[in-house]
Amino acid sequence: MTTLNIVPAVAAARQPRGVVLLGDPSQPGTSVPWIEWDVDQNTWHSASTFRMRLPVSALTAPIDINYVLGTNPIQAQIFAGFPGDPDQYGTADLQQLITGNVDQIRFDPARRTVELSGRDYTSLLIDAKTFDRWTNQTASEIATTLAKRHGLTPQVTATTGAVGKIYEIDKIHDRHGSTEWELLTWLASIYDFVVYVQGMTLYFGPKPDPKTATPYALQWKNPDAITSTTFQGNVLDMSFSRTLTVGKGLVVQVHSTNHKQKQGFTVTYPDSKAKGIKPGAATAPEQVYSYIIANLTQQDAQQRAKSIYDNLILHERKFQAELPGDNILTPNVMVSVSGTQTPFDDMYYVESVSRRMSFDAGYTMSVRGKNHSLDTTIIPS
Repeated sequence: MTTLNIVPAVAAARQPRGVVLLGDPSQPGTSVPWIEWDVDQNTWHSASTFRMRLPVSALTAPIDINYVLGTNPIQAQIFAGFPGDPDQYGTADLQQLITGNVDQIRFDPARRTVELSGRDYTSLLIDAKTFDRWTNQTASEIATTLAKRHGLTPQVTATTGAVGKIYEIDKIHDRHGSTEWELLTWLASIYDFVVYVQGMTLYFGPKPDPKTATPYALQWKNPDAITSTTFQGNVLDMSFSRTLTVGKGLVVQVHSTNHKQKQGFTVTYPDSKAKGIKPGAATAPEQVYSYIIANLTQQDAQQRAKSIYDNLILHERKFQAELPGDNILTPNVMVSVSGTQTPFDDMYYVESVSRRMSFDAGYTMSVRGKNHSLDTTIIPS
């Protein structure tokens, strides 16, 4: 029988440790005992989440079971790492993975455990309605105002042009949503920015280029029928998928109305007309993705169509992997896969990284990603 031989990463060879802090958001937090926890770190524009299971019998004042079940809000912080001394360590020896408020509590009196789950401080903006008109303010000024409104530190790239005047935000906002987070993500899309919360900081600025960072290598070696019947790799498990319908070709259409020019227009990318199969033809049709985005110039609309197209074709190939936990892999680096001897040996953009720590399974993580296939072509007009 063929088996998998795991070649451990360097970090995984050391002893991992974790710390969970609970308490009032205005206080440093108190360390509490835990059975297991997991953190799901997502890419831009969505909240990262956490879940933890705690032993009721080991919870003592000031963070006892009565505090957990009767207090709101409760701030949770999760730290993990590989301290030099695995028997003597604190949060300063570890890396903070997430900070946020508890959303849900599940108490199990039979098993004497309590489970807490929640989101990072993106939730403050997701849960807040906005009725402001933001007249004569720039996008960066709006982002700074909303960050400070929730006690977050703004790390914001300055923008020019009053949003209310140029983009008629009152009309757009009514159509696109009514929370502060929806407003910020819409503003970020206008400037091709990213917006996310990490710890107590709100980031609003240009997208980082993952290609500039050293890729995270996932290495695989198929068994040799002569010398070995064992798979080798630095992963616990790995799988791939491909969306064939996108691979057939796609076209993005963007329709916009420019209020200065008082006219509407439609652009496509690539510059071809979407069409279906003609009678008697055997060629598959292109997939058409249509978007309505107000107040763009024709040049801006063409650039937006290309940006949307580039994002869509990322879905052509996907991968997911389970591997020993470390603090190196993040959504802003790329993953290189090698050794499968298939077209899936490629570079991938990370969608999410989920880390888990428990006394039974140790420190593990899973990663999901998608590639940008250069082989995707559009059927000629």
